[in-house]
Amino acid sequence: MDNLTETKIPSGGILSGLLAGISFGLITPISPAVYDAGATPMTVTLFRFILGSLAMLVILGLTRGSFLVPAKGRLPLLSMSFFIFCVTIFYLSAVQYISVGLAAIVFYTFPVIVTIIDPLLQKRTPSLLQLGLSLLAFTGITIALGPSLDSLDWRGLGFLCLTSFSMCGGLICGRKVVPLVPNLTSLFYVNVIGIALSCLYLPLDNSLHIPDNLTEFSLTGLIAGLYLLAILAQITSVGIIGPSRTAMFLNSEPVVTIAMAVLVLHEALGISQVIGALFVMLAIAGTCYRPVTRPKQQSAS
Repeated sequence: MDNLTETKIPSGGILSGLLAGISFGLITPISPAVYDAGATPMTVTLFRFILGSLAMLVILGLTRGSFLVPAKGRLPLLSMSFFIFCVTIFYLSAVQYISVGLAAIVFYTFPVIVTIIDPLLQKRTPSLLQLGLSLLAFTGITIALGPSLDSLDWRGLGFLCLTSFSMCGGLICGRKVVPLVPNLTSLFYVNVIGIALSCLYLPLDNSLHIPDNLTEFSLTGLIAGLYLLAILAQITSVGIIGPSRTAMFLNSEPVVTIAMAVLVLHEALGISQVIGALFVMLAIAGTCYRPVTRPKQQSAS
């Protein structure tokens, strides 16, 4: 125990983690409007990578940021980018066979998985308290979204398992990327690699639709901006507080989505959603107040 030190969780990690969850959560209520305007999931996916690449190209140019990636950071960056792309593709594939609510519940097993796997990869024992908080948040999401097992399809379940593990892979690879590559540079290449992978995937999905009206283009751009902000905040959070705690803050996404559905889409708020949201917020609050225990000179647990 003499080699361990305890500190308060950095506020920057809390804010960036919550910002990532909130930004992701704001995308879902906007999606029906952009699809009604004529866009398709593949359109949104490809355009958010294109707009993200252009935005980061301009920002890096104005700030004179570096486009160079050290040799040690190339494989982790490529892996992280691949996993981020896979999250979208596998999730879009899953919802063809399974309800969106059930898909979200299965997907949000990833914070529990990360809480177990990441410490083991760091040769540490998983924190039982953090695991308990992750399970509490997962329980809250399950209550809030109200699963319907009638829509269970093994194909959808398989794609969701791949989605969840891809999210875990992206978070864990992010730990290796952050010390080697500046965040803005990482985000640029995440989007560039996303474009390349999307183009390779296009022959398997012929639903690409070029935006042909101002509403569709504007909403697609808004989703791209939120996604760009979410990924940047996620990468930043991983660098400050590690994958496990970042995954916990990402649990705020469905809570934000429910709140926006009530405020913007005027959906009814049920008691189960209130109880589930309280569970999630309680788990996140517990993570905020749990001290960071780490070996000296090493990254946060």
